[in-house]
Amino acid sequence: MENYHDKWMDLLFREYAKCTKERAVNGFLSGLNSGNKYLRSGLPVIAIMQTFPKHNFQLREEQLLSIVSPCGICSSYYGAPEIIDEERESAYFNTGGLLRHSVDTYYSYLKQFNELEEVPVPEPESFAVFFEILDIILSAEQEETLKKDVLKKIRKLKQLNSNAREVQMLLETLGYCGIFESDKHKGALDRYTNLAVAPRKSHSSDWKYPVDFWLGKDRINKKAFEFWFGKFEPLERYWK
Repeated sequence: MENYHDKWMDLLFREYAKCTKERAVNGFLSGLNSGNKYLRSGLPVIAIMQTFPKHNFQLREEQLLSIVSPCGICSSYYGAPEIIDEERESAYFNTGGLLRHSVDTYYSYLKQFNELEEVPVPEPESFAVFFEILDIILSAEQEETLKKDVLKKIRKLKQLNSNAREVQMLLETLGYCGIFESDKHKGALDRYTNLAVAPRKSHSSDWKYPVDFWLGKDRINKKAFEFWFGKFEPLERYWK
């Protein structure tokens, strides 16, 4: 029985070493207005990798080893070989966000992102869309979530041209970055959380951690925003 968990772990960190924060951020911003949503797919993984531990498979206590044994650290399966996954490929190319959390998914995303011949530098139109997204979020009421009115307003942005699911994944990416988080539920910039089994605000919620818990009163993590977007002078008002 082959240990695919450790195989994907090694490959993932090889791809991670090839991808820079600058390239992932440029892709994310350029993918806001270009229609090429796959450009946004590198940042969620790079954000998660900030604190994702490189580790060998660890069997949970009192668990028997099998192909579908989940790792005690990341919950990826011991013997799950990479297969052609049309749903995951569609998410990468068409939504710009992460469909699920597993070592092989992270690896697949980064590999495809690294294979892009060129990641464009964001244009003024990219910043204009990002301004509108951020201003909509930061105008939310104290107890308002991202899931209803905020989502609807962002969906209406013509230049973004994204449906509800795509907007949700975009906001989830900013959550992984630690930009939209809460005091108790943090992104991945400074703290590792096993996102495969992270808590949800309710049993019926399909939003990913930590933005599932974000409220208007949580505002923006300026430290995280500057870490990711600090090189762009037009965005400095969001961290100063």
